[in-house]
Amino acid sequence: MTPKKILLMAHDVTLAHLGRPLHLAELLLADGHDVILAASQESSRFLASFKGLTHTLAPTGKERFIANLAEGKPVFDFETLLRYTMEDEAVLSAYRPDIVIGDFRISLSVSARRQKIPYATITNAYWSPAFKPRFVVPDLPMVPYLGVGLSQFLFDLARPFAFAYHARPMNALRRHYGLPSLGGDLRRVYTDADLDLFSDIPETYGLTGDIPGGSFLGPINWSPDIPLPDWWSSLDPAQAVIYVTLGSSGDGRLLPEVIRQLTSLGAQLVVATAGTRDLPEYPQVFSADYLPGDQVVARASLVVCNGGSPTSAQAIARGVPVLGIPGNLDQYLNMHYLEKCGLAQCLRNQNINSGQLPVLARAMMSDRHLRDRTERHAKIMSCYDNRLRLTEAISRLGLAN
Repeated sequence: MTPKKILLMAHDVTLAHLGRPLHLAELLLADGHDVILAASQESSRFLASFKGLTHTLAPTGKERFIANLAEGKPVFDFETLLRYTMEDEAVLSAYRPDIVIGDFRISLSVSARRQKIPYATITNAYWSPAFKPRFVVPDLPMVPYLGVGLSQFLFDLARPFAFAYHARPMNALRRHYGLPSLGGDLRRVYTDADLDLFSDIPETYGLTGDIPGGSFLGPINWSPDIPLPDWWSSLDPAQAVIYVTLGSSGDGRLLPEVIRQLTSLGAQLVVATAGTRDLPEYPQVFSADYLPGDQVVARASLVVCNGGSPTSAQAIARGVPVLGIPGNLDQYLNMHYLEKCGLAQCLRNQNINSGQLPVLARAMMSDRHLRDRTERHAKIMSCYDNRLRLTEAISRLGLAN
């Protein structure tokens, strides 16, 4: 393939939305492309070893994003999307890339088209309207008061209207620029691009290949390029390890109780805190703000996380089952498909205080059939070469434009 100038834009409201484009950027550099990676200043600590050109974007408003997500509000309003679009167009005009690849930079749906630049978005296939998942009610404010059953009933009734409500800011942006509406399905807002790059494998969805408008790259596994902590060498190789991380978008308030309950299992707990403080101190708990997750899961018997796709895929790729404690809809969608494949189990955070967490964790660690299924799925995942499939996707994108 003739080398191209490729711009990757990371809307890094969570670490996942930085890690995926960063990993792809490194693959594209290795293939001889001229690569620019755009991210906010908050991500600079993770870009020190990146050999391509970087561009600093304006702050993403992560705190507001997380708050809107928790409260069930549209994560971006019209004014915010308009600001992103104006910034996009300035960046696109400055670099004039042959292709732009975004990760949750949904304003590129407008800006890239206006600049007539082929656009691909990194996402997960469970957001594609081509699939029909079970939409489990996320941890909205009504759940603690109404209970899961009634909340699920109301959520099923309201979801189509809620999706339309959440799509309104993007449709307003498109009207502002004279573009047609994307309709009332929020999933179209999240996946509208010339090509969707799925950080998944089709087998998770009962398929064997790509779908129209979407290319399965396989899991885009990335770990921060940071050294192992000093305590790593003191882990007992004869004792089981549970890797605990609620991620950069998880509810850090849950972490102390999660740790306290899991200590009853007698395993070593290796915890990535993502900045959470005031954790309980136990001899078998080893923690750091961030950890190279790929090396940690290689030692783990179980991964306890927020159910998000990056950490769960990282675990399953090593044959390690996942116990997910999801909060938002993205995490519940991911867990829905992993549970269907028999690779993971889900626990609502409302049930943590009931004592179910250590019981479920112990059962999963002793379930040989669960481990066997996970190891079989890991072998399938290993057949997906991100670099090769990205090259094929870029060729596909070029032919379509």
